[in-house]
Amino acid sequence: MKKTSMILNSAAETISCNQDLLTEILLRLPTKSLIKFKCVSRQWFSIISDPEFCFSHTRHHQSNGFLSPTAFLLKGVCFTPPSEFSIIPLKHYSNVPFFHYINESDVKILQSCNGLLLCESYRQSYLICNPTTKNFRRLYCPRYSAYNFLTKFFVNLAFDPLRSPDYKIICIWESSREPSKLNLDLYSSKTGSWDLSIITFEVDEDESIELRDGVFCNGRIHWCGYGNELLYFDVENECLQKMRMALPTTMDAPEECRYFGESRGVLYLAVTYCMAACLEFDVFEMARDYSQWNWKKRLNLGDAVKVFPELELGCVEYNPGFSGVCFIRSEKEEEPKVVVWADGKIICFDFREGTWNKLHDLGPGIKIGSLYLGEYDHLHYERFHAYQYFENLSCL
Repeated sequence: MKKTSMILNSAAETISCNQDLLTEILLRLPTKSLIKFKCVSRQWFSIISDPEFCFSHTRHHQSNGFLSPTAFLLKGVCFTPPSEFSIIPLKHYSNVPFFHYINESDVKILQSCNGLLLCESYRQSYLICNPTTKNFRRLYCPRYSAYNFLTKFFVNLAFDPLRSPDYKIICIWESSREPSKLNLDLYSSKTGSWDLSIITFEVDEDESIELRDGVFCNGRIHWCGYGNELLYFDVENECLQKMRMALPTTMDAPEECRYFGESRGVLYLAVTYCMAACLEFDVFEMARDYSQWNWKKRLNLGDAVKVFPELELGCVEYNPGFSGVCFIRSEKEEEPKVVVWADGKIICFDFREGTWNKLHDLGPGIKIGSLYLGEYDHLHYERFHAYQYFENLSCL
């Protein structure tokens, strides 16, 4: 026993004296373990806190060129306070007290992007947060000084930690003095400064492009609306592109809602319809060359009920029997998973397996995805935003 102890002590001393070897070992450990291991010694704290180590650790834990989310943050659109949401685990349960370290009563999430959250503060500022490390940076948009003259104001985040530790903030605004003219400001974390009005453009009002709901994919921020136009900003080349792109007609009914997202470098769109009884929605996939939307599949939640008979999809006239749709990446396959929340349960359709699976059950009480309205107990009236949470050490 004494000999074994001596060998272990010798091995530990060898590792501690060889910083390159210690770094290689730490790179292979889970993110949350490293947060705790900062307390081991000054040497470990210095290694784990080094921005270059944080960048390398994130790249080391990618899978086939992509990061995988650990959890979802579900936030009601209308009836919940800004900083209240439900945490839906995807890999393991993680009870993270989000935003308590910011010391503000109301923080509104605007976007999740590969481990960083873009949030809005009610102090007329924006916050870039890493919930894993509990660090944040406050930014003030230069246009806030002219806020009374702005009729439109949208902010989006672009961050790809597999390519660079730096991020950019895209701010699009319209002044009441020049209606219909949109301006784009750009902030770079690398320079710590804003470039103002680098692009000026116009968008057809009929296209109703949702500039507040940008999707970052393939180095571009994409915006989609309820028309036939798609807009994207190439972050590296700092150029804007508009494309006319009609959806294939698949249903003889008007659209009710669109859900825009991405999975493993591919854009997806889920469309629900305004019809007497709606448990169906269509999924469209963007061609990789951005040439067209392709219809992928029509999903029916009635099929999910066959698998999970406990689901009670309260569907009244012209209201869908579910509250929201989003897309997540599969661990290894290119095919996405489509996540739906209905009757307080989070279920998903796996395109690779062609099956419905249950991700999470929020349990008894007021359920995510159902609004208590007496006899319409399971009326899925409120819509929800889903923000992906990635555990990582990215620095700000």
